[in-house]
Amino acid sequence: MGYPMNRKLGLFLFAGAVVASIAASGCVRRARPVNRETNLNTGGEAQGTAAVSTDPRQALEQVEVYLGGLGYNRTQAAMHNPNLPVNAVIGYAIDPRPNTCYTIVAIAAGSSDLNLVVSDAQGQTVAYNVEPDARPWATVCPATMGRHVARLQMVSGGGEYYYAVYQGTPATQPNLQAFYTGAAAGGGRQAAQLDPATSGRLEQLDQALGAEGVQRVAEPHGEQFANPDDSMTQLNLQGGSCYAFGSLGGPGIRDSDVFLVDGQGNELARDVTPNVDALVRFCPDQTGPYQLRMRLYAGAGPVFTVGYLQQPQGATAQGTEPQQPPPPVGNVMATTSTAGVGLDENFRLLDSDMRARGYLPHGDHSRGELGEGQSRDFSVQLEGGKCYAILGVGDNSVRNLDLVLKDSSGATIDQDVEVDARPVVRVCPEQSGAYTMTVGMNAGSGNFYYAPYRWPRGTRGPFGLSGLIYVRLGEVTSLLATQSYEPDLEAAPGQGNIRREGGSAWHNIELEGGQCYAILTVGGDGFNNVDLTLSQGNNQIARDTTRSAFPSVRHCPTENGRYRIEVSAAGGSGQYFYQVFRRSGS
Repeated sequence: MGYPMNRKLGLFLFAGAVVASIAASGCVRRARPVNRETNLNTGGEAQGTAAVSTDPRQALEQVEVYLGGLGYNRTQAAMHNPNLPVNAVIGYAIDPRPNTCYTIVAIAAGSSDLNLVVSDAQGQTVAYNVEPDARPWATVCPATMGRHVARLQMVSGGGEYYYAVYQGTPATQPNLQAFYTGAAAGGGRQAAQLDPATSGRLEQLDQALGAEGVQRVAEPHGEQFANPDDSMTQLNLQGGSCYAFGSLGGPGIRDSDVFLVDGQGNELARDVTPNVDALVRFCPDQTGPYQLRMRLYAGAGPVFTVGYLQQPQGATAQGTEPQQPPPPVGNVMATTSTAGVGLDENFRLLDSDMRARGYLPHGDHSRGELGEGQSRDFSVQLEGGKCYAILGVGDNSVRNLDLVLKDSSGATIDQDVEVDARPVVRVCPEQSGAYTMTVGMNAGSGNFYYAPYRWPRGTRGPFGLSGLIYVRLGEVTSLLATQSYEPDLEAAPGQGNIRREGGSAWHNIELEGGQCYAILTVGGDGFNNVDLTLSQGNNQIARDTTRSAFPSVRHCPTENGRYRIEVSAAGGSGQYFYQVFRRSGS
């Protein structure tokens, strides 16, 4: 069976990938897996629910027959990597066409655990499969053009794998999980119809938002829920527009929460007030896919989700024109939802991200359970002069989980007490010894994971950087490397110091037309929330306000020009460093 080669997929190696045993010995080498194109034998016929082969190559051939029956064609020759070491990461570029779906497939030996994470042109996660198995897959249907990257990461086992990408139409969505297991696809939740009381509250919400120029763009979608339960609805939002999304609880519902999250699960807006209904507002800086997470916190019965859009008139809140006209009404909010992400999957996704950044586990992770107001202490041995990251993540019934790290005298070294369920503490202690990490349940209750990680590389480098700011730079440089971004040798990096929270600093940079760039800023000790804006003249080009210490923005200019970056202290203050990266092959 022949398939046309529709486009060339770029292949590049994550430059920071190291094998744990090598890194621990102090001899850091780059893992260099060899990739070869390989021909598949797909002359057979589909086998229905016949067992999928345990041989990776034969299994991919069976997958190809299945996908071909759905109208999905391979975009180029499949790739074969004979040996990807544990903790090594490799990225494959995909240049998609709008309104076309792509199913990404990787198959390793049965004893391996291989993860797949797909990011869009802005570096945001748009799909992932981090189940503990050897056959990750994902389907993405980009609404706009822009290079995507499929990142493969060998969690355990190591060895060979096969990789291929298939394209088809949005009308048919493959279900490889059902194909692998031979089981029929599970049914969704039972649909719900609006009752008079909920319909009345919806009408009141329409009127209140309508008075602000906010119009409904998605009809209410109702499903039956049992406590505790949650759902995820896909959103396609336009940078420069403002939105509102709500949940309305029907009979039997006592408390519903709603969150707007990015592809990595980071909360961008939330309403967790103890009410039957919830509403969030959000004005994205960047066009792209987002998700609306609805969580039933108390009760059982029907819950309805609804979406609204306000197109800015003239300048946006940031003082710039909208990037593009708002998307068609029908594209803002999907009409179906999927089950929410559970604690185990949430932890595996965050663990995958920490490893891709260059961290390695520092001992075993732990799982526990806490009620509201309770806390639990963990003892962790840290070495002076080294750097660490400690992660906590709560399940869907956790509203606010905090981490506080203290030394042997009880003094607080670092903490993450932001209102979320996924705190992370990063620290480079001066003294070796036993430290205490307190996991606190500030709001909500339920299960959580606690996991410490160590930075296996150096903590001091060029530009006079050392400690936390240098490690943060190394983290994001590792992620950018998986997307084929390298430091731009023609753009000198820079640094500065913002003395107070709320302050800003500006720098000019030169960008070349026909190239794609990523501009990165990292904050040092005490500077944990940095905003970054790229502009040209009075036009805002891109902005990152995701409440992190290492924001980045992307831009592919068509002409040479001078641009300005603004670094703002949204939380904390102190030293910062910025650097321009250029995408190879662009």
